[in-house]
Amino acid sequence: MPIAESASHESRLQVTTYTYKSSLREDMEQADLIISHAGSGSILEALRLNKKLVVVVNEDLMDNHQQELGSALHEQRYLVCCTVSTLEKTLQAKEYDSLETFPQPDPTRFSDFLDARIGFL
Repeated sequence: MPIAESASHESRLQVTTYTYKSSLREDMEQADLIISHAGSGSILEALRLNKKLVVVVNEDLMDNHQQELGSALHEQRYLVCCTVSTLEKTLQAKEYDSLETFPQPDPTRFSDFLDARIGFL
């Protein structure tokens, strides 16, 4: 259950926060745009729902895997990657309006590869 909810009269931005919620899937399904941290699970969940996604990288992490993943997917135009300091500018630029659709997983790809490699095909 939300602990805080607000909407500005100057914009249509609605912000909802939680102390704890076991799944954000329902919220993500209803969202037009998702702004998320750059964790791989959050990224994949949003992309598999075909949502416009802006990820905000935690610049304080050592060996910043968030930056690596966010940048790689940004270069492929699946999401927009930014930092806390560039978030406002990123949202104003609306680069997220022209993103590519993330491909859905192919559960047979690995087994097909193995079958071909071993000679079963």
